[in-house]
Amino acid sequence: MRNAVVLALLISLASGAVISDIVITPEDVNTKVIIKADAPFVANSFALKDPSRIVIDCSGASSPLVGKKFAVNRGGIKQMSVTGFTEQPDLVRVVTTLDQDYSFLTSTEGNDFVLTLLSGGLNPFTEWQAGAAAPAATMAGEEPQPPILPTPKPTSTVTGRPISCDFEDADILTILRALSEYAGVNIVAGKDVSGTVTVRLHNVPWRKALEIILRASGYAYREDPGVIRVDTAENLDKQDYDLPVSAKIYKLEFADPTRMLDKITAMLSPKGKANVDIRTNSIVVTEVAPIHDRITQLVKLLDTPTPQVEIMVRVVDMDATITRSLGIQWTLQGLESRILRADVQANPTPQVAGFGVFNIGTVPSFAQVSATINMLEETGKANTVSAPRVSAIDNEPASVLGGQRFGIPTLDISGNTVIQFYEVGTKLEVTPHINSLEEITMDIHAEVSELDRASALAGRPIITTSEAESKVLVADGNTVVIGGFIRRRETKQVRGIPILKSIPILGALFRETTTAVEDRELLIFITPTIIRG
Repeated sequence: MRNAVVLALLISLASGAVISDIVITPEDVNTKVIIKADAPFVANSFALKDPSRIVIDCSGASSPLVGKKFAVNRGGIKQMSVTGFTEQPDLVRVVTTLDQDYSFLTSTEGNDFVLTLLSGGLNPFTEWQAGAAAPAATMAGEEPQPPILPTPKPTSTVTGRPISCDFEDADILTILRALSEYAGVNIVAGKDVSGTVTVRLHNVPWRKALEIILRASGYAYREDPGVIRVDTAENLDKQDYDLPVSAKIYKLEFADPTRMLDKITAMLSPKGKANVDIRTNSIVVTEVAPIHDRITQLVKLLDTPTPQVEIMVRVVDMDATITRSLGIQWTLQGLESRILRADVQANPTPQVAGFGVFNIGTVPSFAQVSATINMLEETGKANTVSAPRVSAIDNEPASVLGGQRFGIPTLDISGNTVIQFYEVGTKLEVTPHINSLEEITMDIHAEVSELDRASALAGRPIITTSEAESKVLVADGNTVVIGGFIRRRETKQVRGIPILKSIPILGALFRETTTAVEDRELLIFITPTIIRG
């Protein structure tokens, strides 16, 4: 009797959500599309091109808007249509046609599904509602339009049809049997599966419901072709391990096999083996078929082309009094980004090199200051020390060194003369990170060093070093400027009567010595550009 009551109450088809309205409203510089419903539903979104469209499939829902098309013409959206399908009445498709290709984000707010279109500050517009707008075309009575992409059957979807269930102390085998009948799939439970479970779910995809029920009971499942196996995680692994092993070669096109090996090794069973073949850039794996399937998915996800960034560097030595006239923004306001993420030090007044204080700023384009620097070079107030270019892989460091290497004879512990080499100049290490908005976060480490000539001649070289380390987010093609590396230069000039000024002791009466002091600042310009094509 108890089981009969459980079966009667176990599973009821969700009544389904009703999509009552679609609202398009501005949010900061972006556009927000809100699909409003009276209950939760499952939404899957994807983008199409030619023309640019975003398709939102709403499973477990119905709507009075089905069959209507609207002319929106605001917020980057040209028009919108709502379509239903006779073969799957609980599916509503919302198609938004865009004026160009935009990135987008999705989220849920209560029962509503929200799509945020990253339109990037279009002309201001007023809120639009499908319920209050006149349709541009009514598709009722017309032949149903074919789906943009084939609509999969409920049994082959990732999440499955929504389901509602309410039971208390129900036998888990009875629940699995009922889920099998509802979803039309084969579920096989192991001999150790037993016990009862209490849970209440409303409008949840059946696969998610299965996962929740098994997790609450301490069980797991594996999905093989045509059957779902339910058992303890240990038993499922043992069943996989009992299968015969086979060798498979995973040839990598982009990833480093030595780095990939650690990730694959973590997935191996006790009887599995993996080795790297450097010559063919491959990994040879001996494993059972289920583990091979997981490794195949892992390699597919990780073995992808890595974006590259060209980093143009220009190191300029100039008169410290000139830098303020270059139009460089020595504040965080120069970091142009939709989302500001920067960890920098900045001070409006440059400091003397060696004290570790520096400035960091940006210019929208290096071309704006390049002409000024060229003019200063002609007048002797600036000098380009180095201008290298280097390409870096995303998330990998790139190094640039511009300077001198010199050797100093020294004695080792045995009294032998050895040459010890030192490097002075400008050292720069940049690690770029590209985000989904094609902005570049750069981890920058800059080091400026200078040799004291007098100490070098005395055999005890003194190197003055100033370092700067920062993380900056800039738009593709913008320029980061690091300054504040100032050193004081003294120049002596002797003037006097020829011959007489060179006479020892008495020559001082016939000559004049003047000393000029000049502060020189070293500016480092870094321009990252994403390599395309």
